[in-house]
Amino acid sequence: MTEDERPSGPGVHYRWRAPRPLGYGQADSMALFVAAPLLTAAALSLAGVVGGADTQFRWPGPTLLLLVVASLTLIASIQLSYHARLFLYSHDDLVSWLSSEYVDSHKIPLWKKQKEDQQRWQKYNKPAVVCFNAGTVLLGLGIAAALVPPDGGRQALWRWTAAVVVLVATVADGVWVTYLQLRVAEPPSALLRTLRRVTRRS
Repeated sequence: MTEDERPSGPGVHYRWRAPRPLGYGQADSMALFVAAPLLTAAALSLAGVVGGADTQFRWPGPTLLLLVVASLTLIASIQLSYHARLFLYSHDDLVSWLSSEYVDSHKIPLWKKQKEDQQRWQKYNKPAVVCFNAGTVLLGLGIAAALVPPDGGRQALWRWTAAVVVLVATVADGVWVTYLQLRVAEPPSALLRTLRRVTRRS
């Protein structure tokens, strides 16, 4: 999302645009450029373990599929976010790159260009966030499935307990990210706009 920053001086009806909340861009980068690669590595590592020791898992095939899809979804979030970040910049960035004199003398075209680029950033960043959230949920489900003990396996009680804990945490994560999508992110449809109003009233 973005919010407008109204400048002073000539052409005051144009506005610099900023993410909303203001720290959304930095938080987004931490999740998609730091957490996502680490989670991808974890998913692929666990997939390698499951693929090489299928007798130690109750459902090796579905577990392997969950982990592979999770890793690919997380990789998609990284790629989409990288492309989206090409279009996210602030007034201070423009001054740093182009000089304050150039920005002051080209305010109106730069305002228009930034508005267009912010829309492009939103276009690619929204699916990146969806892919990241879906990837974390799929990874959680894959870990929970991997923890379920095979028939006759040792430490069955501990593995079942760990699997349930991970599954509960994964469901909680899915509910949380859905709540954030409805309350913070820009809703992409009329249905989500309605759901957002309902959650705000509650």
